[in-house]
Amino acid sequence: MSELRLTARNQHDSTVRQSYRASACGPTAVATILDYYEIQNISINQLYNELHCTSIGLPSRFLIHFSKRILGSPWQIQRIKLFQALHEIQCKRPVLLKFDRYFTFKFWRKSYFSYHWTVLVGYEWQRDSLHLIVEDLGTPSRASRRHIIPYKPHEHALTFVQFTPLLVSKK
Repeated sequence: MSELRLTARNQHDSTVRQSYRASACGPTAVATILDYYEIQNISINQLYNELHCTSIGLPSRFLIHFSKRILGSPWQIQRIKLFQALHEIQCKRPVLLKFDRYFTFKFWRKSYFSYHWTVLVGYEWQRDSLHLIVEDLGTPSRASRRHIIPYKPHEHALTFVQFTPLLVSKK
């Protein structure tokens, strides 16, 4: 088992604009990773605006494009495959993980979250089956918590995004 220690933000926190909360999972996931790397100068509200988030969510293409604009060249921000995401976890670097069954060609298939950005913080093998460990970024009534999710039944809805500073080493 490989798992990172990080403190996830809550998209329903009182510092997040009320009108943003229901769709602030993408900016909250980015803020959580920035906190992990001890870069805390950008609020969730600011990220919501600068990533061009909408009331129906944040497309991964927007997140990648606008994050590069906000943070600049010392960051590696790109869509990656499962094996690369697992490598990032082994290197103690969290990964953005989007669940999205609506904007795939398999929208009728269920997934753990229908549409939600989370932070991948670990993985484990259970009976020859890969399970992902994700932070859910909270609800209006509770803080973020970790979920252990089997990979195979949900792979159709998953997008992994590497979000790594090139100049910072986190231990």
